[in-house]
Amino acid sequence: MFKLASAALAAALLATPVLAAPAVTGQAKVNVTNLNPANPEDAQRLERRVERAAFAACGGHEGSVRTLKRTVTRSDCYQDTLAQARAAVGIGQQYAAR
Repeated sequence: MFKLASAALAAALLATPVLAAPAVTGQAKVNVTNLNPANPEDAQRLERRVERAAFAACGGHEGSVRTLKRTVTRSDCYQDTLAQARAAVGIGQQYAAR
């Protein structure tokens, strides 16, 4: 019994660093070739594309349950990815689709 408890404790201690490690995120591409960020309609289209790409890069999927979608869109990964992508493609947050 003591060996089993010791093994369980050792396994828990070894697993802790894995749980504390930062999550690895994916990548997604956004097609911007046919859009002009200076045009408000194009900027809104571009914003939707950026949001979908950030969602996918942070672990969300189109078929995800609502709880997972909400968790992803509230995550630091999603918010940071959106900010970086908006800056990279030249759109402001004022076009964020709500």
